[in-house]
Amino acid sequence: MPFKFNMGQSVEYKPVGGKIGLFQVTRQMPEEFRAVDRKYRIKCAGEGFERSVLEFDLSPANDAASYASVPQTVRATSRR
Repeated sequence: MPFKFNMGQSVEYKPVGGKIGLFQVTRQMPEEFRAVDRKYRIKCAGEGFERSVLEFDLSPANDAASYASVPQTVRATSRR
């Protein structure tokens, strides 16, 4: 079964509790044994990390101007 999205392709993804945003596919993950769906690594320009998502959570991107910018997420760290 071929991948639906290619590396570098713009896709839309809705983070939990957020608005649909524009992301870019950075990697097609290897197929897992008996996996229901394919996995991808995606990245938003405003974030300093990548996300691992399933193919059915992604849609092809339309016009880039129509997407709300996803606010930069800051990860909390504990200092001891």
